Amino acid sequence: MNVPLMTATFIAIAFGLTGIGIMIFFSIKRKKMVHCVMYCPIGTIVNITKHINPFRMYIDQSCTLCMHCTKFCKYDALNPADIKNGKPSITCTLCGDCLAGCHQTSIKYKFFSLNSNRSRFLYLLLTISLHASCIALARI
Repeated sequence: MNVPLMTATFIAIAFGLTGIGIMIFFSIKRKKMVHCVMYCPIGTIVNITKHINPFRMYIDQSCTLCMHCTKFCKYDALNPADIKNGKPSITCTLCGDCLAGCHQTSIKYKFFSLNSNRSRFLYLLLTISLHASCIALARI
């Protein structure tokens, strides 16, 4: 793109420092991963495409409303009202951290007719591949 090396270096440093600033001033202060939703390219893609994304998370009828999963959600997507409605809120990034907090295994992935374990495996495979691609692209 014929950008001088010093200009590209300055832009990269500014971009990196901005990300660190968002982590320090927003994510740590709120104790939520704001930088993943506001700044990370993957988080941005997930948020933009979540309405057309065929992957979903849901909370089935076995939920006892113990609210233990809320401690594991770093995106504030599991409020009591959301849990009662049977699905995480709009801030859910489908990360799956809440699965570890659910003793009843009531929180599950859904992808068409696949069972929840296969849906989670497929989602993780695609997400990890997308992360690796973005990191490889950034290295170029």
